[in-house]
Amino acid sequence: MKKLRDNVATRHFNASKFSLERGESTTFDCHADHEMLFVFSGVGEVTYGDGTLSTEQLTPGDMILMPPFAAHLIENTGAQTLVMGNVWWEDRQTIDERVKAPKCERRPRVVLPSFTTPNGRMHLGHLAGPVVAADIFTRAQRALGFDCYQLCGSLGFQTHVGITAAREGRSYRETSRTYSDDFLANYRLLKIDFDVFATLDELPRFEEIAREFLTALDAGGHLIEKTTRVPYCEHGHGYLFEANVRGLCPHCGEKISSECENCGLFVPDEELVDPVCNHCHRAAAWRPLKRMFVPLEPHRVVLERLLMSGAYVGKMPDFVAKVLQQKLPNIPLGISSSEGVALPFRGQEDLKLYSAVELVPRFLTAQDMLASSTELGSGEVELALFFGSDNAYLRCIIFPILLHLFDASRFHIVGFFANEFYQLDGYKLSTSRGHVIYADDLIRQGIPADWLRLYVCHTRPAVAATSFSLGEAFDWIERRRRRLASVIQIISNAVETHHRGTVPEPGTWERLHRAFYQQLCERRHEGRRLFSVEGFEPRQIAELIDRLLRDLDRFAVESLHSRYHPGIERAACALSLVGLRLWATLGWPVMPELCTAVLARLGSRETPCLNRALQWVPAGRSFDIGGWAA
Repeated sequence: MKKLRDNVATRHFNASKFSLERGESTTFDCHADHEMLFVFSGVGEVTYGDGTLSTEQLTPGDMILMPPFAAHLIENTGAQTLVMGNVWWEDRQTIDERVKAPKCERRPRVVLPSFTTPNGRMHLGHLAGPVVAADIFTRAQRALGFDCYQLCGSLGFQTHVGITAAREGRSYRETSRTYSDDFLANYRLLKIDFDVFATLDELPRFEEIAREFLTALDAGGHLIEKTTRVPYCEHGHGYLFEANVRGLCPHCGEKISSECENCGLFVPDEELVDPVCNHCHRAAAWRPLKRMFVPLEPHRVVLERLLMSGAYVGKMPDFVAKVLQQKLPNIPLGISSSEGVALPFRGQEDLKLYSAVELVPRFLTAQDMLASSTELGSGEVELALFFGSDNAYLRCIIFPILLHLFDASRFHIVGFFANEFYQLDGYKLSTSRGHVIYADDLIRQGIPADWLRLYVCHTRPAVAATSFSLGEAFDWIERRRRRLASVIQIISNAVETHHRGTVPEPGTWERLHRAFYQQLCERRHEGRRLFSVEGFEPRQIAELIDRLLRDLDRFAVESLHSRYHPGIERAACALSLVGLRLWATLGWPVMPELCTAVLARLGSRETPCLNRALQWVPAGRSFDIGGWAA
């Protein structure tokens, strides 16, 4: 884009004039100002909207108004230079209205953490990344009143599993089942509740859906056939793909196997630098191989629209914008492998479906399993993805384009939530080096599952690597367990001593009570924001739970004293129970078992809900913690 005149600024308005050459486009823009666009000459199109995007043609004389937070991108689609002007200004009242009242359509939501690779035991790094965060998100959506389902599994074929199977002397399926069972055991320990967990037991359904998916791509004209060079082991191991080969990333020079964990960019087989066979550790040769490919470049608008909609979270907008600065690659459909789904195309029967392309059939299989057991129907569904940043290209680039090519109307991706690496004592977790810790070991050492979830949430590596320390975790958790036990004991003693073990009617309010009630309202409002798709952030949720517990502790200590007038003490007692109920409601997505137990003792046995005003504990109800340990 070429600026034709410097910005003109007045007290309230700013203006400029710019041009786009043939085929050129602006980057996506989204800001808090009103903006009026004018077309002086040339033709083009503008894509814009807030959530739902529309495209309009631009011709000379057209004007279009962009309200605050409407993402927009302008492209010159004509043969001549597109010349435009714009005026923008701030309207704080409109900004406040749009921020305070976001649109909230009640479509079902499906949460999709990365399918786990069953090539080893599940360690704490797996849980601290996509898994616990996805479970918290699912429960948070339910607390906001959404129908929300969580899908996961170990279904699929990866060369990493084949290597583990060969090393351990088992078949691929035996290896997959063994470690899938380990995953499920850990998930149960951590109270992670999947609506569907797909394994290789669903292989017939998976193969059928994969063939349907590939046939649809072919029928839509989205496939090309071409021959490229591929690393080849001349010492008996044949064509080398994914975990069977290593080399250097052509983008950043990092040592890689199947994916570059450093820059995250896709590495086509023919561009891998200095490939080496991971079996015999000798330099690989190059051999030609004819395969089918999906060109991504014609469909970059899918990513541009997602970028403009705000679906990419954290560091992902910058990553996707960086990817879009270059031409998108062609993605192969198949690789040479002994395990996997055979391609249904003539001349390609010896190749198996590439794991990056498998992502969509895996999801569609789990979705089909869900539809078989619920009343989800065939309507539109909102989808949230959780994954490690080392898989960003697969989840942020390849998956949304392939899913769009298969079904452009049903699935709407509303969130791409990535995480960085979780370390152990400052170093990367590594099973091969023995630098690893397992969730079931921590629970056996005395850390309750709910409190481990809270600590993992508190230390989640959202945008930068974080580290787990066993001593620090024990100390951090123990302080908070004692505070909660103290709060419950103080409230219980007040109820038992002054009200014969039953919840009192609220009495006389004083300034301290009004301030605490206002504080609870603010915490509830903050919780609704953090539970939403737009504001979801597990670390901030953990901080909110911690702050509310401190607020409750302070209020209980200051207000529940016998020296107060009985009416004032009744108000303090009733308000303390309101605060405890709110704490358990906000804490439920993170600490489901503990908070369910607290809510049950307060008379609530339904799914916690943040859509209602603060909930009072019914007067006259017994509140007895006899022997119950927080």
